Amino acid sequence: MSKTLPSRAVAMLLPLMLLFAPPSSADEKHRRDMTAAEAVQMTENMSGHGAEHEAGNMDAAPLGQMGAASPDLAADASVQKAIAANRVRSAGDFLGRVHPFAVHFPIALLLLAALAEIFMILRPAAGGQIIVRFLVAGGAVGAVAAALLGWFAGGWRLADRSEALALHRWNGTAIAAVSLAAAWLAFRPGSRTAFRAILTILAVALLVQGYLGGEMVFGPNHLGLL
Repeated sequence: MSKTLPSRAVAMLLPLMLLFAPPSSADEKHRRDMTAAEAVQMTENMSGHGAEHEAGNMDAAPLGQMGAASPDLAADASVQKAIAANRVRSAGDFLGRVHPFAVHFPIALLLLAALAEIFMILRPAAGGQIIVRFLVAGGAVGAVAAALLGWFAGGWRLADRSEALALHRWNGTAIAAVSLAAAWLAFRPGSRTAFRAILTILAVALLVQGYLGGEMVFGPNHLGLL
């Protein structure tokens, strides 16, 4: 019975994923599977269209109405329009929107696990293995959840035209898989060499993942270092 339970759970989960998966991502640029250049152009076009629309409204309004119109009312109307445009379309759409919230937990837990392991190397007598196990196990669960939500956010496809999205997708998936291996090693007795090597790889991959996420949200060279 226990052996068939995981396979039954997977068989039940896959149809639900297909049912709730949106046809694409929660973000317009990711939903359309756009390259970085196309995403930047889309953002510029949307900004220009908004400015032209506001200018057209000002030109069309009578002088008396322009003087009576309140900037606060115009701003509030823009906010309400944005709220209406951002309404959730499906369960999969909502799950994709949760991804940016969920990623903070595995990042914090796994990086803290790496720091705690360094402390154990410097102070072996202090112990701390139970703490490291807790951090790695929690980080692994969070990483798997964040990766799954990331697939809802980025769209269920194996190839992306955006290089940043493709790297972010597969690096995040790899982080989820490797974190499970790290959690397994953390609970094994004996040498911690392999565990520490995997934890180091995870720490580097998490930093790279955070940078790629920033590239997708804020655009190319978002740190301004190039």
